[in-house]
Amino acid sequence: MGDSISHGLEGDYTWRYRLARHFAARGAPVRFTGPWSGTCALPDLAPREGAAATRAGGYRPGTAFPHDLHHARWGGLMDEARGEIADAVAAHRPGLLMVALGFNDLAWGVSGPERLLAHVGEFVRRAREARHDLRFLVADVVRRTPLPHLPHLPEIVETYNARLPGVLAALSTPCSPVVHVGLAAVYDPHADTYDGLHPNSVGEFKIAKAFADAYSLAFHGGRLDFAMPVPAAAEPLPISAPGGIAVAVRGATARISWPRVFGASGYWLDLRDVDAGSGFERSPLPIGACGCDLRLRGGGTYEARVSAARGDQETRPTRAVRFVLEAGHESAALFREPVDRRRYDWVACQV
Repeated sequence: MGDSISHGLEGDYTWRYRLARHFAARGAPVRFTGPWSGTCALPDLAPREGAAATRAGGYRPGTAFPHDLHHARWGGLMDEARGEIADAVAAHRPGLLMVALGFNDLAWGVSGPERLLAHVGEFVRRAREARHDLRFLVADVVRRTPLPHLPHLPEIVETYNARLPGVLAALSTPCSPVVHVGLAAVYDPHADTYDGLHPNSVGEFKIAKAFADAYSLAFHGGRLDFAMPVPAAAEPLPISAPGGIAVAVRGATARISWPRVFGASGYWLDLRDVDAGSGFERSPLPIGACGCDLRLRGGGTYEARVSAARGDQETRPTRAVRFVLEAGHESAALFREPVDRRRYDWVACQV
């Protein structure tokens, strides 16, 4: 059970894959279960309201991941998982839940530390309604690189992480143990991520090792400790530039779209008002889709171009395409709209 850190982005190996490889190498009879498979691939079009529906994405080229099943979703919240978990356990009958949730609850302001801890307790109790002897490995919240618009996030995360082990110990029973997994202590957001939060290939190993070692110590007397060496440096995933952009105009609305780039975490959209003679203005955040609808007041002639991004990595932009919009009374330009932080997991992750 997890969010984007466990779901993975198209082109990732994921820590789930590293964990499965470790168990296979140790001869552990482990089978993953859940309703979904694959990583997250960005949707074709960014919605104006609500969370973006994502495609099932692929893993790093050449990666064979049999039995790839999970219950991790990009943008996942403990606030949502607590209401879903009983049905999920009843449907898939796991014997062990590996849980990495909570960052989005804290970063988006859905829950403070106290509320999130209460939801963890509710999550455990509801899961037990479907299986009384269920075992749990519950991770604390990883740290991320600082965000200027969230100056208090590190303090909030530290408060939650400090209290979590005690809460989990109180929830634990001999029949249904609840074990703490210390991710924050081993995960360096500066070295182990590609964007300040999401794991690179080194971070994937570190998360897998933390879960494997906690599992081994709690349930197998330390005999299944993580045996795979953690690499010293991350394996990069180069991305290519979009092949071009297309613009379809209807009145005051322009639908801008571009070909999918494998492994891209978002796309920077640059817009220029030709009539005003201004330079290109960049979207405040990467667009989390392969297209968007742009509505502008007043009409006029514009130019747009797009570049692909994966964290801090950015490609060259496409050739600019010119288009003309009719005068209308639609909402302000995309770049001036307030950001809804629940729309995109990466709003709080890649700025």
